[in-house]
Amino acid sequence: MDIEGMPEEERLAALASLEALHPGLSKTASGTLAGPATRHRPDVPIWDYEQYSQEHPEVELDDLLAVRFPVIFYGGEDFTIDSAAEHLRTDPVAPSVPVTLASVLDMWKQLHAAGVVAWNHDRRAVEHVRPQQAFDAVVARWGTDLQPKALPPRAR
Repeated sequence: MDIEGMPEEERLAALASLEALHPGLSKTASGTLAGPATRHRPDVPIWDYEQYSQEHPEVELDDLLAVRFPVIFYGGEDFTIDSAAEHLRTDPVAPSVPVTLASVLDMWKQLHAAGVVAWNHDRRAVEHVRPQQAFDAVVARWGTDLQPKALPPRAR
């Protein structure tokens, strides 16, 4: 398993196939189809990006948005490539609740605090250390907190 990403020829062929079936779809690719992991990415997990940028004045938080890092799923067989930028992109249909950099970092902080993900320093990758159900539960709680709160009847 090469967690840095799929071979470039395979990735480009898959994107071309998608584009042929659905013109414009290749522009919204994410995960391994969006490209390989950032080769010279820092050895820091996404949930520590804010602290890292504060401790390293030469690194702006905005510079870390595009850093693509491997995410190894529970069991170690499957993986994807992720970045904060993938969560912030603007697709043709805007999300009902805006996702901000702060909310993306908060999601990863919650996953880490719950013991769902850990940082693998040797591979510079996020690893899921608990089954998918644990991940889903944390993300569902995070999504609920993200939802706009209903206004009281008089405030509407």
